[in-house]
Amino acid sequence: MDILSMHYGKHCVPEWKWHVPVGCHPGFTLWSIWGGEGQIMLGKNCYKLSVGDVFFINYKKEVDAFQNEHTSLDVRYIDFTLRNPDILDDLPEHHHFDQYHFVLELFNRFRLAGERNNLTQMEIWLKALITEYQHITPTSAGAYTIKIDELCRMFQQHPQQQFDMSELAQNFSLTTDHFIRIFKQERGVTPYAYLQRCRLETAKTLLRMSTLSITDIASSCGFSDIYNFSRFFQSKTGVSPSRFRH
Repeated sequence: MDILSMHYGKHCVPEWKWHVPVGCHPGFTLWSIWGGEGQIMLGKNCYKLSVGDVFFINYKKEVDAFQNEHTSLDVRYIDFTLRNPDILDDLPEHHHFDQYHFVLELFNRFRLAGERNNLTQMEIWLKALITEYQHITPTSAGAYTIKIDELCRMFQQHPQQQFDMSELAQNFSLTTDHFIRIFKQERGVTPYAYLQRCRLETAKTLLRMSTLSITDIASSCGFSDIYNFSRFFQSKTGVSPSRFRH
């Protein structure tokens, strides 16, 4: 890896925002969260930021980042350019490090080497950071078991609610596609399919046990009209809601 330039920096100021159009940065950035909360958009991928997040930004996508209200987002980063940039094409754009202290130490060692203008040491620590980022073991689905269990209980208790999958993914600090994949590994179905299953079971219970009208049951299960509810119910059970009730 032939490093042409490298620079350490940080952001920790009130009302901080960051925007970079596609292609307006000449190299790469290792961008790490040391404190605070916020969000970053890399193209269409939105990430909720927390301590332990590290991003590899190649500026092939538009970048937008901001901190949450009443909090200062503490960001430390290293900008660098390479003679052969294609060698990093396969790096993922995001990792979350549960054991973050080692990464912090590498960033600190790079910073101290820069303060001494020791380019050799700076290159050593930057390469160590990139290697650590490359070889982190991806977070398994099991690491999200508790949060997925909580989400499933929410689906069961509030089947009438309209859930936005992208917002749910942000709560997991995942992209929407990754969130759906992790959920499916845990539960065997997508989040939306699980929610629909909860709605179906709620509808069956209300049809058997309550005197609510079918219109009210449809509303209680998240359907805006009786037609869509009836079509959904019959597609899953083979009978209409009224026939199921009687």
